[in-house]
Amino acid sequence: MKIALYYPWIYLTSGAERTILELACRSRHDWTIFTSHYFAEQTYPEFRQLKIVELSRVPVSRKYSAVSSAALKILTQKIDLAGFQALVVSSEGLGDFITFRNHSVPVICYCHTPMKVIHDPFTRKRYLENHRNLTPAFLFFSAVFRFLDARAWKNYYYTFANSEEVRKRIINARLAPPEKVKVLHPGLDTSLMKPRWDYQKYFVVAGRIKWFKNVELAIDSFHEFKRKCPQFADFQLRIAGLVEPRSEEYFQSLVSRAGTGNDVIFLRNPSDEELRQIYASSYCLLFPSLNEDWGMVPLEAMGFGKPVISVNRGGPAESVKDGITGFLVEPEAGAFAEAMAKLAGDPDLTRKMGEAAAREVQQYDWDRFVEKFDSYLDTLK
Repeated sequence: MKIALYYPWIYLTSGAERTILELACRSRHDWTIFTSHYFAEQTYPEFRQLKIVELSRVPVSRKYSAVSSAALKILTQKIDLAGFQALVVSSEGLGDFITFRNHSVPVICYCHTPMKVIHDPFTRKRYLENHRNLTPAFLFFSAVFRFLDARAWKNYYYTFANSEEVRKRIINARLAPPEKVKVLHPGLDTSLMKPRWDYQKYFVVAGRIKWFKNVELAIDSFHEFKRKCPQFADFQLRIAGLVEPRSEEYFQSLVSRAGTGNDVIFLRNPSDEELRQIYASSYCLLFPSLNEDWGMVPLEAMGFGKPVISVNRGGPAESVKDGITGFLVEPEAGAFAEAMAKLAGDPDLTRKMGEAAAREVQQYDWDRFVEKFDSYLDTLK
């Protein structure tokens, strides 16, 4: 089958791009990727080997004027779907608008999250707290977006959600009925994750460094851990991840928050190999995200045999087994610090949880994910 896939922007090394890449590379079907913004130098290099069609370009800025411009271009964009048997939309919000003029074939949604700042109450609350002066603009934009998005979703033949959390957001927003939304967790390349059972004395925070990743909680928790547990003075916190230009101010605020000591280390824009090395030798992953949609990072760390301390919300509450592969705690520095102290003081428990984590992730495999997706596409013949 010939399958078209649309995602508004392919320019990062995020979970959405990785999912698209694995689908296109591992599927038994023939995929063409349509996008409105392609930046080959900044995303996964494997995309250069795929069939990519760049449509009318849209901005990636999150300013309201830029988002409105992007929304209008996507809404009016026409894709030549002649010869294709289906259109798959990789959805995080604006991508839904491509369905208005492109539903001559069955349209399948793979939803990473409906527009997060609108449909996730934790993210919305934090955004409004940090942008009080933009509240009127946000409320207006939100109302318009909800109106249009609800109509765009009517064009979806079926929807896959990447987690139970995302499925819940879709249903709560009345974007689709429960019977039309199935959870299909993204996979992992477990062949690249070989536990070394090496637990050096540093906690790690990994992933994109953006405000909704709540990295400040990890820094505050580490400081609280060091304050309450002076016997663990030799532990470090290493923060590794991509910093986009629009996140520069946030990144600098984290550097200031970390202080002038040498126990909080930032590793900016690490390569995949550097990130694997960081995981492999770390003691434990801290995952402070506000309310993660699914969360590839906890699974990656688990694949290297590392326990995870995560906020007890969203995707990690589905993938991390509390007390078995890590700890699920409240988003408070004291709660994180207590879990950190428990692991720091018990290397045997850390190893036991790491072994359980490495076993747990074996169920998440890209080949299984793609086979399930392909099997569904087969039913459209």
